[in-house]
Amino acid sequence: MTRLSQRFIVAGLALALSLCLRACHSIAPATSLPPGAPEGPVEPGAPPGSPAAKAPPIQAPAATPSVELIPPIAAQPPRYAEVDWPHVKIDLNNKIIEIEGFSGGNQGWLEQIICLAGTRTHESILITEAKPSHIHAALLLIGLEPGHPGWWKIDPDDPAGTRWIVEPPTGSPVIITIAWTDKQDQKHEAPVRQWVRDFHTHDLLPEGPWIFAGSLMKADYTGEVGYVADRSGSIAGLVTFGDELLGWSEILPDQEAVLAPEWEANTEVMPEPFTPVTIRLYPAAHP
Repeated sequence: MTRLSQRFIVAGLALALSLCLRACHSIAPATSLPPGAPEGPVEPGAPPGSPAAKAPPIQAPAATPSVELIPPIAAQPPRYAEVDWPHVKIDLNNKIIEIEGFSGGNQGWLEQIICLAGTRTHESILITEAKPSHIHAALLLIGLEPGHPGWWKIDPDDPAGTRWIVEPPTGSPVIITIAWTDKQDQKHEAPVRQWVRDFHTHDLLPEGPWIFAGSLMKADYTGEVGYVADRSGSIAGLVTFGDELLGWSEILPDQEAVLAPEWEANTEVMPEPFTPVTIRLYPAAHP
């Protein structure tokens, strides 16, 4: 057995163990979360009366400090893993995940950075047909560790309903960049934050990593337990739905009545919709 084959077996066992533990958490309350934490995201098509009910406007906590991050330099010749995961390539030598996708729509509020085709495409700037659980496994193969998605709720002890309780996502930090070729055949690669700007000020999304939260294992309305991001399509979130494979490092509630929408696509630098792109995921490295 080759060393590479052994590495795939270990990664497969690690993914299976990770998913089995999440399946257990879907049956019993997750012990890693504080008492009173939400049980998980609402499935698409969930009945009224679920956690998606509107809440009164509240005050957001102080913003997360800006963190300067750079992707590592690809110093070695690439060595791609031999895996049958469509639209996903894994450079084992340089620890880079490459995902085939395309640019999304550039109108309206953003709630996602990357989503699975056919899901939250109207609120995402990047779309891919790569399966989220395959991306999860790819991140394991380059040595990253999953944690849990972030969550938020209104503080039940605050009579005014203006304070919220948050649990940030945990897991290894990840940098996301986008590579594409324009109509003049010029190649570009940029941090994904450059495609996201504040609606009012046009400031770019702050520097900071996404977090390998690892989504959840949870039963759907039929009782079948599965990887939630494979159903919801949340690959890299901006707002906090609680089901993200990669969560933004700052908690942003997903309800407009709680926190007014702020982020939009930066159309000044984005290519037109449906432009083919390569989405690259790197372990976060500090300069």
